[in-house]
Amino acid sequence: MNRRLSPNAQGVALMTGGSLAYVINDGLVREATERGLDVYQSLFLRGCLMVVILAVWSHRAGHRVRDLRADAPARLRVGAEVVSTACFFAGIVRLEFANVQTILMLVPFAVTLVASRRLGEHVSVQRYGLTALGFIGVVAVVRPTPGDFSPWTLLVVVAALFLVLREFATRRVDPTIPPLVVALLTAIAITSMMGLLSVFTGWGDITGAAIAALVVACGFLIVGYLCAIEAVRVGDLSVSAPFRYTAVVGAVVVGYVMFDETPDSLTWFGCVLIVSAGVASARADALARNQASSHSS
Repeated sequence: MNRRLSPNAQGVALMTGGSLAYVINDGLVREATERGLDVYQSLFLRGCLMVVILAVWSHRAGHRVRDLRADAPARLRVGAEVVSTACFFAGIVRLEFANVQTILMLVPFAVTLVASRRLGEHVSVQRYGLTALGFIGVVAVVRPTPGDFSPWTLLVVVAALFLVLREFATRRVDPTIPPLVVALLTAIAITSMMGLLSVFTGWGDITGAAIAALVVACGFLIVGYLCAIEAVRVGDLSVSAPFRYTAVVGAVVVGYVMFDETPDSLTWFGCVLIVSAGVASARADALARNQASSHSS
């Protein structure tokens, strides 16, 4: 019996793993900033280590960065990542964290919608409903306050739009280009930008605890990068995109474990909605796959 995961199941697993890795990375970067480092300084130092690791890894694997230069979607992906990161951090230092996270969680719904329109993926009413249910769970967790919205909110909206662009650009990257190479060039671009921004924001005192947090964060970010790239290369984007919501559940756990942020009943209710929507979506995909298999046999 063939137990190999279907492309959609692989995409879901990669999207979930990547989202959780990103959240742990964010928590560790926050820990480094609480140890005295500036946020852009932290991201620059983490990025330098990441570039070295990915460069050595790519070299030993026989990959070359120049393979990426001839691929327009790959360049578009890197550019979208840079713009999204710049807008995201410009907004997050001026806005409520909950509002920023809620805006970014519009990305799964947007990806699902665009995938059905531009990629010809079949998206049922049920899948739209489950995606919307997941978003309701996100709102229950972060509880944005409308009165806190400001013109800076537009920057976060731009960040979300470029994240959507990044996903579809990744989808069109030449599949023969290894994820390591895409991740390396992305890391170089992001690190260069963070280094430039850190010049204007200043540097804090570097401590051993802060560096240790950044080293571990680097490892999780590499996992997040590679999973995020592969997640949109396999299966249907409309299936895997909603599992980005698992980042919110991960953020609740990280906040509780690392920062003593105790979730209340509404937060747990939102987490249950997110997980339930994900499980129902996975079951619906498995059912559709089994029906298709029975019809073809």
